Amino acid sequence: MQKKVFAILTTILLMLGTLDVVYIFKPTQAVSPLDMEIACGGTVDKKPGESFAIKITFKNKGTTEGTWKIAVTFEGEDWTWKGEGKLLTLKPGKTETLTWEGSVPEDAAVDSVARLVVYYDNDFVALNWWIHIIPGAEICIVDSKVS
Repeated sequence: MQKKVFAILTTILLMLGTLDVVYIFKPTQAVSPLDMEIACGGTVDKKPGESFAIKITFKNKGTTEGTWKIAVTFEGEDWTWKGEGKLLTLKPGKTETLTWEGSVPEDAAVDSVARLVVYYDNDFVALNWWIHIIPGAEICIVDSKVS
């Protein structure tokens, strides 16, 4: 319920132009030694069916080697997308970048948004990356006559 309210309020603020869409986010609730290097975020405009790529750098900030099951999703009120789960093993202090590729669902509603969420083991972090759906159809005038 809280995610829905947050998504609705954020969407309204984005449409009103009162929310800056690029800012720094550092997750603080994570209890795992896994850390994500998150230096930015923002909103990316995409058309239904258009492809996108996700790159996230992870770091083991613990003192022993660790292995995590990592999954990513874009979650919104009107559409979702789920990436393939990956297994990540890191030695202490080491980093690795994982990538996912996907496409916006063909039936994604215009002006809808979805937020990138990273799931690992029994935890998750909602990142400040959003996909905003723009119209795929564009009209243009190719000819006209006046008599």
